Amino acid sequence: MECLALKKSKLKVEAFFPFSSCTCTYAPLIERIGRVTAKFKDSVDVQMKSTTSKEAREYGIQDSCIIVDGVIKLSAGFDEKELEEAIIKRSAGSHI
Repeated sequence: MECLALKKSKLKVEAFFPFSSCTCTYAPLIERIGRVTAKFKDSVDVQMKSTTSKEAREYGIQDSCIIVDGVIKLSAGFDEKELEEAIIKRSAGSHI
């Protein structure tokens, strides 16, 4: 039997936005997320989701925010360094 190489799982970064609002209201947030996650492009999986989604309800989210690895929640006003540190902290385990 052939041995298969195990794929490293990517760290999930979920970005929640009110998709019913004008894109201009959350575009700056998307840009900040992009600037940070680009540094980790091979090890993160960025997912954009609605604040009215099933996942948002499970997390208790009602406004724009970021969830890193299902654990760390950052508000829409996050500092780019905060997101970077959250990714590094959660990646320290088995993700990278």
